[in-house]
Amino acid sequence: MDLSGVATLDLERLKAGVGTRRLGFPLSRLALQGEGLERLTGEVAALNALGREGTLVLLDAVLVERRAGARRPELVWTGPEARWSGARDTAVVLADLFHKATSTVLVAGFTFDHAADVLGPLHQALHRGVSCRLYASAPLAATFLREHWPFGPPFPECHGFSPQRGVFASLHAKCVVVDARWVFVTSANFTNRGQTRNIEVGVLLEDTHLAAVLESQFSTGEWFSRVA
Repeated sequence: MDLSGVATLDLERLKAGVGTRRLGFPLSRLALQGEGLERLTGEVAALNALGREGTLVLLDAVLVERRAGARRPELVWTGPEARWSGARDTAVVLADLFHKATSTVLVAGFTFDHAADVLGPLHQALHRGVSCRLYASAPLAATFLREHWPFGPPFPECHGFSPQRGVFASLHAKCVVVDARWVFVTSANFTNRGQTRNIEVGVLLEDTHLAAVLESQFSTGEWFSRVA
């Protein structure tokens, strides 16, 4: 079976559906259509021959191979997906970054409306001992734990951006740095709409130098102050 022409996003969605048993086995064309994966109906017979566990093993292998290629930027995308696209899904990438974090996470965002689902994996990371510094415009940062963090402790360390007096400006950046190694810069806000419905474009890189430079931009900037 040749999956080289199948979009990474479709493979990730299929893996999630099979792994959570949202997609029953054997797979049916109707079930795939219900998941927006009608483009994979041609692979149904071959996947059913592998069974659920075999399909998961195959999908894991294909996805690992794709991510272990040359260290080049990966396109990250929210919105309708072309069949031949090599883009990765924004929500999947963000959750994966939080899940793989082992030491530090930096999050900078413009808005976090209804972010309970989006930030759930980050809260899990904090429970594993990962530390998080969150940056937002000062009014948002000051109310973040009360209005956008429904989980309770442990908490991220919140820093607010305050422009110079008389200057109208906000923190509009959307980015994540994980373990001083992975850098994710995106147009997508940390909201359900930004992660799943809008058309958003981002890039994911594994680059320790870029990670260090980006973290320094936030940690040494005199325009940021800790608020929580």
